[in-house]
Amino acid sequence: MLRSMTTFARMEYTGNSWSCALELRSVNGRFCDVNIRLPKWMNSIEDRIKKLVRERMIRGRIDLSIQHEDSKATRSVFEPDLELGRSYLDAVKSLADGLGLDGTLDLPTLLCSLGDVITVQEQGPDVEKAWKRIKGQLEELLDEAIAMSATEGIALEKDLESRLSQVEQWSKDISERTGEHLKKAQQALKDRIQSILRDLPADEGRLAQEMAVLADKLDITEEIVRFRSHIEQFRKFFAKEEAIGRKMDFLLQELFREVNTMASKSSDSLISYLVVEIKGELEKMREQVQNIV
Repeated sequence: MLRSMTTFARMEYTGNSWSCALELRSVNGRFCDVNIRLPKWMNSIEDRIKKLVRERMIRGRIDLSIQHEDSKATRSVFEPDLELGRSYLDAVKSLADGLGLDGTLDLPTLLCSLGDVITVQEQGPDVEKAWKRIKGQLEELLDEAIAMSATEGIALEKDLESRLSQVEQWSKDISERTGEHLKKAQQALKDRIQSILRDLPADEGRLAQEMAVLADKLDITEEIVRFRSHIEQFRKFFAKEEAIGRKMDFLLQELFREVNTMASKSSDSLISYLVVEIKGELEKMREQVQNIV
């Protein structure tokens, strides 16, 4: 079954005091490139998220956005800097003793004089708890994305099969035309030799040798056999469950190579026309294959 690299999925979840929204977009790419946008407090689990996405998506340029809010989990934490406070008090005491001043420094005065003695930090949600929740949601999102890519793959398979059947028919037409073209070329060669020799008797042995050389030069039987074999191999890819986009692309290159050899061996106008048509279809197939996982 073919799968397209182009897909989209979005899901939203709401629980007691928390909400989560996930969105995935994927387009064709040579490898599996995953770009993730998520809250900073979730950075520690980014690698785990990427690993899960790569295992399921296999190939493509993937953009994943995760928005997660948990109102109960976020709170402010106040931390005293005891060393800084002691240092400040020691400095004030030394200043008072040096100047002969009386008086004491109470806590409110200290806090007003030195704001950095107490710092405020935002404590985010429990990352591990969030991961347990998000993992299941992410798997559902990936299921939806893969389902969409499989639906797209069905359309790609129909298009490729249609073009493949047309290319196969043209290869049969070329095969049939090749025999006719060879007979005409051999007769033309024979007529040309006789025209040159005119009334002189032709060397039948030499003529037969030239005919054989011409037949070998124009023979594209091997290319047609390999071409059809590649077509059958291409069809087998439709039933594969693995990622076969790259293999398809390679096989199309081999089909191009065989049809180019046919063109170089033949001077027949109809065969040349059919070769051009085949190359046009193969190029369209190659464009489609670029989007297959």
